[in-house]
Parts: sequence; structure tokens; C-alpha cells
Amino acid sequence: MKSMESALRRVLLYSHDTYGLGHLRRNLAIAEHLLAGHSNLQIVLMTGSSVADRFEIPSRLKIVQLPPVIKFGNEDYRSRDPRWSIDLVRRSRIAIMKDTARRFQPDVFLVDHAPQGMKKELLPVFDVLRATSPATRIVLGLRDVIDTPEVVRQHWHEAGIYETLDEVYDRILVYGRAELFDVTELYGLADTVASKLTYCGYVSRHHADDPQRSRKEDFVLGISGGGGDGADVLSATLSACAALARRCVVMTGPLMGDVDRRALALQVATHPLASIVEFVADPSDLMRRASVVVTMGGYNSLCELVALDAPTIVIPRVEPRQEQVIRAQIFAQLGAVTVELPGKALAARLSDTLARVLETPPATKTATLDLGGLIKVANALEVEARASRGSRTTVRTPQMLPEVSR
Repeated sequence: MKSMESALRRVLLYSHDTYGLGHLRRNLAIAEHLLAGHSNLQIVLMTGSSVADRFEIPSRLKIVQLPPVIKFGNEDYRSRDPRWSIDLVRRSRIAIMKDTARRFQPDVFLVDHAPQGMKKELLPVFDVLRATSPATRIVLGLRDVIDTPEVVRQHWHEAGIYETLDEVYDRILVYGRAELFDVTELYGLADTVASKLTYCGYVSRHHADDPQRSRKEDFVLGISGGGGDGADVLSATLSACAALARRCVVMTGPLMGDVDRRALALQVATHPLASIVEFVADPSDLMRRASVVVTMGGYNSLCELVALDAPTIVIPRVEPRQEQVIRAQIFAQLGAVTVELPGKALAARLSDTLARVLETPPATKTATLDLGGLIKVANALEVEARASRGSRTTVRTPQMLPEVSR
């Protein structure tokens, strides 16, 4: 589709970013893909990530920084700045987002993962859009797996999310495949909500036919996303590689605490074949070259590793949500990854698994998964933008947003 024919002019993205890097990275991938195909498009990303400035931001993407929070458990959030109460943070985030929505008046508002936002912070924003920009189409981008179906159903019922899906959203994009995880059935969606669903496949910056292939090198790469709770995985990776006398590179991530980072650095110092990296905004090249990648089970990490045909061992997070375990097991059943659960004697178990994977001839595994999610997301947003412009009764005059430092 030619950009001059596109109805997409203004897209507003919301990424609550209460833990890790996954939501930010997924939104950046979507934004970059949209901007590459639409020369007249402007995108504003409202994000709570405290490390957004560590990533390369396209020139036509504005970042609106929300006061960051930390997630400690299900619906338990605290301010990253101890001087701020969570109530003050929430009110500040709402004020910023309401002002952004009122000024920008987007064709499409794409919400990532959380239908009501962090602690229902999006509900006042929806009200502002309906009052000041009624033509805006509100779309939810939903990861296939959120948690066990029982937990999701209970939370959605108690929080009124089923009503929000029915009354607020014009369309729901599922970042997955129905035959692998049927959101409609497992989460108990009503027919009126199910009719809004579009399964887009998995969202990955890379594709099965990615021409950038690198020859494998003799090293194991250990990664843990943002690193906030990844120290045990990286420590086990270092121990397993030491037991096998294998070269190892571990990446701590920008959100790992100083105590954990120092402990890993001391462990690296005892292993002559190991090295440590704090953060790489785009680790794709390391992933391509590694003989094996040991990773936690974040959505983006798994999708990108499968797309890159990287032999992968997943050590999924098991609490406070079961999301990573469920998705890792789905991918493992397809032969795309190997799963090793965390817990007792992890390093010893990982050593055996790592030896087995290293001895297994590499095989192309991308054919088992639909990794064209970005294309399908862009097509869906184009349809919604056309609906927005078709329903417009007055000409909107959005105000320019202030420049955001990066």
C-alpha cells in the first residue's frame, strides 16, 4: 500500500511499562514498522518505561514520558521514586495522558496489553477521547497469553474488564494464533467482544526470511530481558557453561539492581571464558551468532529468537503470573525452543540440557509459527483509520505536542 493512499495520519500508543522491557520494545517495533510504510504518519508513544531513552527513537515518533512505577505482584504497583506515592503517580500519569489525547486527537489509539491501563488509569483518557475526538478508533493489542485462564477470568470479572472490552474498544488485535491459544474460549469472551478479535500472528521485528544470517560461533549467550529478576537465570547460565568449559556471554539488562550485577561480575571473574555486558539496545547480532541462547520467557525475546532460528533454552518466570511458562510450553511443543523450569539445582539441570542442545544439529524452526504480526497489525490499524475518517463530521485541528527530550 502506498503511503499517499493511507488513512493513517496520527496514531497514539499506550505502554504502561510497569516491569521489564517487553511492552516498550513491542511498541517501538510497531511504531518503526508503521513509520517506515507511511511517510505522513505521526506517532506519539505514552510510556512508563524508565529506560526509553536507551533506545534509538525514530524522528517521527514522539515519546511522552509517564512517571514510572514498579510492579511487585498482581495489581501491586509502587513509584520508582520513593518520594512519590502511587496515588500521586497515578494522578500525574492520568493528567499527562488526558492532555496528550486532547491535544493530539489521534485517528487510532492503540493500547498495549492492559485494557484499562495501570490501576484503571486509562478510563479517564477514554472519556476525554470520546468527548473531544469521538472519531478516534480505540484498539487493544493483546498478548496471546496473559496468565492462566482461571486467573484472567477472575481478574477481568472483578475489575470490570469484560465491560470495558465490550463498551470501549472498537477492535482487539491478538498477538498470537487461535489454534495455539484460543483467547475467545479460554478467557470466556462474549460474542460481542469475540466479533472484534483479529489474530495477527506473533509480533517480531524479524521474520523467517530475514536475510541477515550470521555464522554460528562457539559461545552461549545468556539474556534476561530488562534484568530486574534475571540474576538467577544468568548465574545458572554461567555455572552451566563453566561446568562444560564453554565460552559464555551474559547480558544483565538496564533494570538489574547493583547488588545482583556485582555478584554476577564476581562470578564472571572466576570463569576465564565468560564475559558480561550491561545492555545492548538491539542484541539481534549476538542472538544470531550464539551457538545457544539461554533466556527468560518474555514474549518479545521468544518471538525474536525463533525468528532468528537461534537454538534457545527458556527458563520462564513462574510468578506472579504463569504467562511465560504457558507460552514457553506452547513453543516447546512446536519444537521451537527447549524449556528448563527454574527452581532447585537449576545450574546442574541447565548444564545437562545445554550439553544436549549443543549436540543437536541446528534446524529451521520458524515454519511452525506465524511471525508476520507487524504486517497484520499495520493492516488492521489502516482499516480502523479509514473508519475514523469516514465517521468524522467536523475537521479536527490537533495541537502540536511539546518536544520531548530523548
